[in-house]
Amino acid sequence: MTTDREHDRTHPPDDPARLRPPDRPTVLPSWMLDPPPARRTLGVRITENLVALPGAAALRRRWWAWQRRQRLRERYPNTVKVVAMLVSFVASLALVLLLHALYGQA
Repeated sequence: MTTDREHDRTHPPDDPARLRPPDRPTVLPSWMLDPPPARRTLGVRITENLVALPGAAALRRRWWAWQRRQRLRERYPNTVKVVAMLVSFVASLALVLLLHALYGQA
């Protein structure tokens, strides 16, 4: 889709973006204009120590590859549904027989 305009309204790449007009001073406090760096939490420190261990990068790549694999339920959805139905039937039957064995003696 084309337009009839000669000029694009976006700024050229070498033009810096202006966050506020240059003639108006900011009303924000200095701690908002120049905030302190974020604190390193316990979770961040533990993660950095784990990442620094030898072999951590290879283990992370293996974990990512394992997560990207195609699951059995995605490859054979109908077979998994039938097997799940049979397993749930057997589990239900086992529970009913167990209840009958426990309370049927009275």
